[in-house]
Amino acid sequence: MRKREGFRRGVFLLSLLILTVLVFAWNLNAAERITARDWRTAFVDVAKKVQPSVVSIRSERTVTVSPGEGFGEDFFKGTPFEDFFKQHGGPPTKKKQMGEGSGVIVDPKGYILTNYHVVAGADKLTIRLFDGREFKGDVKGTDSKTDLAVIHVEAKDIPVATLGDSDKIQVGEWAIAIGSPFGLEETVTVGVISAKGRTGLGTGTYEDFLQTDASINPGNSGGPLVNIEGEVIGINAMIISPGQGIGFAIPINLAKTIMAELIKTGKVIRPWVGIGLQDLTPELMKNFNVKEKEGALISQIYEGSPAEKAGLKTGDIIVQIDGKKIKDSQDVVREVLKRPVGQKIFLEVIRDGKRVEISVTTAQLPSMPGERKPAGPGKEWFGLRVATVTPDIAKQLGFTKAEGVVVEGVEMGSAAQSAGFKKGDVILEVNRQRIKDVNDYRSAMEKIKPDQGVLLLVNREGSTFFVSLAEEK
Repeated sequence: MRKREGFRRGVFLLSLLILTVLVFAWNLNAAERITARDWRTAFVDVAKKVQPSVVSIRSERTVTVSPGEGFGEDFFKGTPFEDFFKQHGGPPTKKKQMGEGSGVIVDPKGYILTNYHVVAGADKLTIRLFDGREFKGDVKGTDSKTDLAVIHVEAKDIPVATLGDSDKIQVGEWAIAIGSPFGLEETVTVGVISAKGRTGLGTGTYEDFLQTDASINPGNSGGPLVNIEGEVIGINAMIISPGQGIGFAIPINLAKTIMAELIKTGKVIRPWVGIGLQDLTPELMKNFNVKEKEGALISQIYEGSPAEKAGLKTGDIIVQIDGKKIKDSQDVVREVLKRPVGQKIFLEVIRDGKRVEISVTTAQLPSMPGERKPAGPGKEWFGLRVATVTPDIAKQLGFTKAEGVVVEGVEMGSAAQSAGFKKGDVILEVNRQRIKDVNDYRSAMEKIKPDQGVLLLVNREGSTFFVSLAEEK
């Protein structure tokens, strides 16, 4: 009897377990079906959410045209008419030039974020909204260094985009570009985030681009790049021609800071701590005896700067800012630019193999020293011919005091030429030893073994950086 009851209980429990598994599997399949169905309309939902806040921008500029320019560059070159048009082509004339771009509404008061190059030099801006309304656009402020601008329109009941957090974006995430390429308004293209932190594209002083393969074309400039949630994560800026699937956007976190300044004052007051930076290389890691592969090497401390007052030194390696790990010099630039003027930031640096914490208060970026000129005779090591920086030379170079040696020549095919030395570079240190004149320089260089290399601190037009030199064995 007991065995029969035990058997029935076992059958009941087994049936209950099977039923539970079937219900779970059905729910899982249902979830998968719902997910698949949602993905078919995901981009539709993003477009419906963001498109109303995207605007088309038409610009009108007055440009000066040289005689014959309308025929194309060098149209008459090499023909019997070349000299005639040079001599008798008449004075330059002015004409209207039309341009197109995009923008995104970021404030219900009528503020629109776009690119600087979309509005640069414009005499007139016409802003067309998603609902067909048109308004005259006034430039509130521009910042050529980041290629950003803010336009204002006198409009009511306008939709505003939701701004996201570009720091949280990961490579491989969906990216949707919206704008008016070639005047085709309300165009939506889809891709992924291909890379982050792209620099060296030659577009401005501060570069920190998101790369995407979402199709971006002329006219898309200034429009939003958004994530799958419909949040703006970047402002579309440029493409690489003739490449395909290589577009770039300014991260929205950087744009937010610039935008707030432009709306508030019409200009950007940048934070500054007064340091020059360079990335760590295997050679520099060896010279500084550090194992860290990530960080930014301080190669310059500006006189009277917050960095000097805080006690930072050349040769310090920044590895953290406010607890955030630093990968390279661009990371430092990005983090400093996010802070307002007057804010205290905490740096963790490696100095002589030890970790040190130093706080620095940002100041307003001052104007930098002007062009500097070389002069003077000297002696050669690694193919460098140098001269003492005299008071007169220091004045020409824009230095506050005479110290170091200036490069007056670089031997062809030398180690110095391979390292990129230029006439007019000033050597301030040899193997971390400060150099006052040629005698100091010679004394320091005579102690080194050329095949083992030397570490030099170099000043080039106001910026200093470390260079590791070695003769080939």
